[in-house]
Amino acid sequence: MSFVVHFVAAATAALPDPLEADQDAPHPPAELTSEEIATWDRLHAQLVELLPAGSHDITQNHFSRQLVHDRSGLLVSWTHGDYEASLPFWSVNASPETFGVLVRVTEAIESATGLVGVDEISHARFLDHREDVKASFEAIADGFEEAMDSQTVLGWLRNLFHKRH
Repeated sequence: MSFVVHFVAAATAALPDPLEADQDAPHPPAELTSEEIATWDRLHAQLVELLPAGSHDITQNHFSRQLVHDRSGLLVSWTHGDYEASLPFWSVNASPETFGVLVRVTEAIESATGLVGVDEISHARFLDHREDVKASFEAIADGFEEAMDSQTVLGWLRNLFHKRH
């Protein structure tokens, strides 16, 4: 389970529930347009600089572009009409450093595209509520941590993908 910032048009972001409005729009699988590819190409180098060491492209095809930071699981996805940055609810991701990277990634995408980052916790512009969202993220991450510790399979999966230091 991940926390997601969706990048939507400013008019959609201004609606009372922008994520509900965005989900109502049809998103059939489609190839990226030349404009979407050009935007990603401009943004890619900047995102690589913003993400910590250990970041790499995981897919680049006609339908999507994705960049991931292995250690945190922070993923930037670029598919036709659906642009997002996601961060798994791992307790270590509640750190100021990791959340700061997500803020800088969001700022970069907003600046380069004119889209607005709306998060799934506040259902509002992420950058306007990031401190409140961070506190909620921490609470959810703690809940997942407790569940992982008490459920063998979840604990095994977490340890498979993330090592505590």
